[in-house]
Amino acid sequence: MADDAPKPRMMTEDEAYAISAANVKRETADLTEKVERLEREKAELQSKLDVADTELATVKAAREKADQDLADFKTQVETEREIASRMDTRVGKVREVAKSLKDDFFTDERKARWAAMDDAAFEGYLAEIAAFNDVEAPTSGAPRQTAMAGAPAATATGTAPVPSTAEKLLAMRRGGGN
Repeated sequence: MADDAPKPRMMTEDEAYAISAANVKRETADLTEKVERLEREKAELQSKLDVADTELATVKAAREKADQDLADFKTQVETEREIASRMDTRVGKVREVAKSLKDDFFTDERKARWAAMDDAAFEGYLAEIAAFNDVEAPTSGAPRQTAMAGAPAATATGTAPVPSTAEKLLAMRRGGGN
């Protein structure tokens, strides 16, 4: 019985190398296919990542612009609030200093101009108004000057001097318009 057992087959060295080479070739082909598939997947994912990064940058830029627009809007609203408050205060001061001025003098344009003035300029303006508010307007009789006689004399350059705000106010009190 012992002789009946099959004898293990012995491989030659060439056969062993051939089997190993076949196994290496097969495994290399499988791994090469897996590497190529993974490289394709990586390229697809990188493309998606690039698109997502671009979209993220666009969203961030839009958000920054929206944040800046909001900050600008808040600043504008605050500035308008300050101007409106300053306008009311300054109109009250002008009315207080020059009680004889009529309501048609207080135009929106003037109110806006007063609100836009810096404090020093407005105080100077009030001083001019106050100075001419103390001047008595003629109550009756012929005017002290005629329109021609009241016209300012031309300067050496040939142009007439520009009347000050106080002169304009005095002219208005006397009925001479703006």
